[in-house]
Amino acid sequence: MMDAPSPAVWEFDDFRPGLELGRLAIPMNDARLAHWVAIYGEPVVDGRVPSGMLVAAMMEAYLTAVKPRPPGNIHASQKLSFGKPVYPGDRLDAEVTCLWKEMRKERRWVAFGVTLRNGNRDVLSGQIRTIWAK
Repeated sequence: MMDAPSPAVWEFDDFRPGLELGRLAIPMNDARLAHWVAIYGEPVVDGRVPSGMLVAAMMEAYLTAVKPRPPGNIHASQKLSFGKPVYPGDRLDAEVTCLWKEMRKERRWVAFGVTLRNGNRDVLSGQIRTIWAK
């Protein structure tokens, strides 16, 4: 994983729009798929990885790239846009960036962009909006 220089704890002032926070390779291998199916029972349909697994991969990329986080952050919302299908055995490359930040009603809002790609194909683009604790 390539990271932006990580402070002791990420604070609001550390973020700036356009800052790349990290890159992560996420394999959609048989072990990961079997674990998913054992927990959620969501089978592979038409040979494709379940879309919920892609959302979990997006969150994994965010949680890995943006750490350590201060206690008390609030996950306010997320937006998802699905692209091409993913199949067992594919390797996804995740990129996490800071999209924007702003103070609103004395709260620190930060939006993170997470893009999952399989080669040169976008398979999921997401935005995570967070109320940052400090």
